[in-house]
Amino acid sequence: MNHAAIRLLTAAVWAAVSLCAQQQQRPPIFETINCIKVTRGKGAEYRQFLREETHKFMQARADSGEIAAWVLLRTVIPAGADARCDYVSITSHVGTPVAPMSREAAGAALQKVGLNPVDYFAKRDQLSRLVSTEIWRQAIFTGRPQKGNYLYTNFMKVHNLQEYAKFEREVWRPMAEQWIKEGSMSGWVMNVAVLPGGTDLKYAALSVDIFPNWEATFKPRNTRSMFSNVHTGKNYQETMAGLSKLRDLARRELSVIEDMVTPAK
Repeated sequence: MNHAAIRLLTAAVWAAVSLCAQQQQRPPIFETINCIKVTRGKGAEYRQFLREETHKFMQARADSGEIAAWVLLRTVIPAGADARCDYVSITSHVGTPVAPMSREAAGAALQKVGLNPVDYFAKRDQLSRLVSTEIWRQAIFTGRPQKGNYLYTNFMKVHNLQEYAKFEREVWRPMAEQWIKEGSMSGWVMNVAVLPGGTDLKYAALSVDIFPNWEATFKPRNTRSMFSNVHTGKNYQETMAGLSKLRDLARRELSVIEDMVTPAK
């Protein structure tokens, strides 16, 4: 690794440490994100499997306190054979990421909810394959997303993580909260990559814009007007001018919330 790469990596690490220190008022929330590809021609069967078996399994994990929540996203665009993920499974953990579940532990948990482990694993492996697993840390979250909501996931190449996080927290979050209050959005999230990491990482952060329905997803939003309403006395052009120096929007994908699980009350 050359000196420039070492300096870049060191700066990224210290920026992440600083961001974590700013948020010590609440326990950290980590998200294990699995990219899943469905076997060709098995889409309907896989959706039934998720609805009837996986939901029950994940609900039991949430009710036991093992996980904080589970969200299943179905990718809308891009779609088809060339799409990297057909589904994205997001498991949230408060405090510390939960270690990957062994097949034996998963089998015991499946039996507790009345599912046959051998049949479950066989069906899962027949209908789908795991493309990748990543761990992200939730930096900012606001709103109350619901099943059926559509969302844009914005993958960011970040040039200055600490300043970019500050921008999102101080400039964009108040605007998102107002859109949520007005009903044009359901939620907004910013996450920071944890694993994998390093200088070869494509995206160091992501933001998620969540909308109540398909129509709201494509309805234009007047960012300048909202900025003026929320940030009275601040100059829109001056504030937004430096954003390109903090990050680049590398990729945007459209998904829908297919399923959600939280602990039963």
